[in-house]
Amino acid sequence: MLRACRRLLRPAGKIAFYTIFIPSGLSPSEYRRAARSGPAAVTSQRREQGHLLRSAGFTRIEETDVTEAFLRTTRAWLEARSRYAGELSEAEGEAPFRDRQRRYRLQAGAIEAGLLRRSLFVAARGPQ
Repeated sequence: MLRACRRLLRPAGKIAFYTIFIPSGLSPSEYRRAARSGPAAVTSQRREQGHLLRSAGFTRIEETDVTEAFLRTTRAWLEARSRYAGELSEAEGEAPFRDRQRRYRLQAGAIEAGLLRRSLFVAARGPQ
């Protein structure tokens, strides 16, 4: 996907995106916990985001860590959904509501443990 994005850019064009990812250096059990706790597409075969961008031909890669904001947002969703538990449980169904709340708690715990990160990446299209 990154190579396709690079081909669409003009020379010296830039791509910018936020991504949630599993940081490198985790033990196998930590990696499994992170993969279970994050969004479905969070795994990247243990390859760092910068490496993925470089291998797709991008240069001048900048990363801005926004993990703290990610944690605040996850906690805010959990708290807001808890405040409206009755209405949401009725609208979503009891089991789906409980499952989503469980997923937010897992995600918050994984972020707090350093198992999930979120960053803004900006990278320039390198030479052909």
